[in-house]
Amino acid sequence: MSDHAKLALVLLSCAVSSSARRAAADPMSAPPAVEVVVEGERTPPATTRITREQARALPGTFGDPLRAIEAEPGVTPIVSGLPYFFVRGAPPANVGFFIDGVDVPLLYHAFFGPSVIHPGLIEGVQLHAGVAPVEYGRFAGPVVAAVTRPVSYQLKGEGNVRAIDAGALVEAPFGGCDGPARPECARGSVLVGGRYSFTGLVLSLLSTTKLEYWDYQARASYRLSNRDELRLFAFGAHDFFDAGSSGVEKVGGSTQFHRFDLRYRHAFSRDTELTLGATAGFDRTGDETSLVRDRSLRARAELTHTLGARSRLRAGADLRLDAFGLELDPAGSAFHDFSQLFPTRDELSAGSYLSLEWAPTSTIRVVPGLRVDAYHSQGSSAFSVDPRVAAAFALSPQVSVDYALGLSHQPPNFIPAIPGAQVADLRGGLQEALVASAGVRYDFWSELSAQATLFRSAFFNALDPIGGARQFRIDADVLAQRATISSVGLELKLARPLTKRIGGFVAYTLSHTREASQSWASVAGFDRPHVLQAALGYDFGAGVRAAVRAVYYSGIPARLIGTGRARFDGSRRGAAYFRLDARLEKRFRVGEHGALAIVAEVLNATSTTEVLRLDCGNVCRSETAGPVVLPSVGVEANF
Repeated sequence: MSDHAKLALVLLSCAVSSSARRAAADPMSAPPAVEVVVEGERTPPATTRITREQARALPGTFGDPLRAIEAEPGVTPIVSGLPYFFVRGAPPANVGFFIDGVDVPLLYHAFFGPSVIHPGLIEGVQLHAGVAPVEYGRFAGPVVAAVTRPVSYQLKGEGNVRAIDAGALVEAPFGGCDGPARPECARGSVLVGGRYSFTGLVLSLLSTTKLEYWDYQARASYRLSNRDELRLFAFGAHDFFDAGSSGVEKVGGSTQFHRFDLRYRHAFSRDTELTLGATAGFDRTGDETSLVRDRSLRARAELTHTLGARSRLRAGADLRLDAFGLELDPAGSAFHDFSQLFPTRDELSAGSYLSLEWAPTSTIRVVPGLRVDAYHSQGSSAFSVDPRVAAAFALSPQVSVDYALGLSHQPPNFIPAIPGAQVADLRGGLQEALVASAGVRYDFWSELSAQATLFRSAFFNALDPIGGARQFRIDADVLAQRATISSVGLELKLARPLTKRIGGFVAYTLSHTREASQSWASVAGFDRPHVLQAALGYDFGAGVRAAVRAVYYSGIPARLIGTGRARFDGSRRGAAYFRLDARLEKRFRVGEHGALAIVAEVLNATSTTEVLRLDCGNVCRSETAGPVVLPSVGVEANF
């Protein structure tokens, strides 16, 4: 029996034990045909959902739901505060980011900055830390899926000004509707928003360094009839950095991406809905000597059909074409690596999926699914079949459990979140992930809950120089360094919503990750056996709320010098890392629905440095980063 088959049997045996999870309101009832948009769907099993309100109250996130991912068990950033993550052993380039089903190549500004989407547009974020639903494909790892807030057909807006940037978001209805006038009676709605950074102005007064970023969002929805709706969603972002005159080699560059997504929804009946969509994308990253870019076009279709009171079928397919380009100075030092990793080429990918949400009783929900993908690039082709299943069961009104088991694939890539930088190495085969998890949750009184999750993950044919060697550079030689990454762990969390008068959480992850090939084996370079986080928030009344958050990571393993390929020793580790974040807010009511808030927040108030690398031979030498301290003082308003 092969190693793959043995591992599959072990994971399957963990996932088939009897269990149950609480059933919330029945999700199978279809929305009225006049709305077309399906609303109120429950979170998939084995998934964590973070609302904007929860993220806003968490210190260190600066009100951004997409930054709140770091506080979840099983998630460890490359560098503390840097929002690029290892999740249950998955390398950062294997983590997929989506907004309303549209892929996002760049999620955060200026590395440590805010997300590229105004937080007022985000209703919530789902973290599929293990098995993602089959509609999310081509990532052999976890998926972070943000969902924008639904169309309100009302005049709404909000804005904020901080020392480093300012942003605003406004939504307005237009067009009359059939029948007598009534609240929220409109055929269409337009939303526009964006953010602009003042960092360039601030830094120009202090040095020759330049840093700037901006982003934009625009959404227009129009109800053509009681059964038809059209929506256009456009968003994009830009970052620029220039280290200025420092007497060393010039450092800097710019990056940007744009997405234009058009989708049409038609309700055949209360039970059946069809969505057709097309997304055009443009990504680029470069400096004075090199430039990588990608122009993409994706077409997709999804059919949702309610089979009965407790069953829903979902089927979909998509086709994507990418035209990658490379502009490079042949005399430059990066010519060899860039021309090998990011050559000019066209890539074609196509996929289809089928899933069934089945609730045989009010306390049982099972979601099996199957996804098939095909890839073609530079004369090479690859094919993948990804079966996945997730289930939730309820033992009592207080106790619930969930399980998930799945297989996923993706083309090789080790460059996280750099628009246009997709590695071209299909000849080496696809990366493959086999993951399983089992969790139990107990709900106490007053919204206090406790949960525990066991997970086991394996990534085959993986490309991971960041975790496997703690190598933070672009090097074509790593294409030949495929490995198997195996991770096992236990996640514990005790929480009460931070939005309550007294709220907080304690989260702990115990894990171990190894990397190996046929000729070597080692503890992974990013392995942190113990990760502990805690937060406490309190509402003092009169609009005053304060919160603190503590973060602890055990040290990284020592990298052994003189062993050829990177090897790590888990018995010797760098210094552990601890930091403290804080947040203070004073809120004022303005009118019947408006509010004004003054917010002060700081990430790493303890000004702690972090050990990024520990090299050991006869003696050990460490490389540190920081201290990275991110303070913020700003004013927020909404109406």
